[in-house]
Amino acid sequence: NFPMMFGSVEIFSFAAMDTYFTSRDACKQSMGQWLESWGEDYYMGKCMDLIKVGRISDFGVVGDSVCTGVDCNNPGVGGFHAFKSWSAWSLCHQQTVNASKKR
Repeated sequence: NFPMMFGSVEIFSFAAMDTYFTSRDACKQSMGQWLESWGEDYYMGKCMDLIKVGRISDFGVVGDSVCTGVDCNNPGVGGFHAFKSWSAWSLCHQQTVNASKKR
């Protein structure tokens, strides 16, 4: 199922959300029973596929240590994922702040 929407950030256009709101019942009828076990990210990805909303994969929006690797020295990303402790997140944040000052 890769690439897929995964957890930390999902970005939708207005048109995508408009289509979802007019077609969400089709998603609920087709796969609503799995929502709790899938999580919202996987569900929305599958729903958008079902209602024929296209997708653009932009792996540069989030520094993701789970899938694509994280570079905390890159101030050009919108967020970082997945840091499970304050100290790990704080270290990455400080590296990003320092890198942005060098620009």
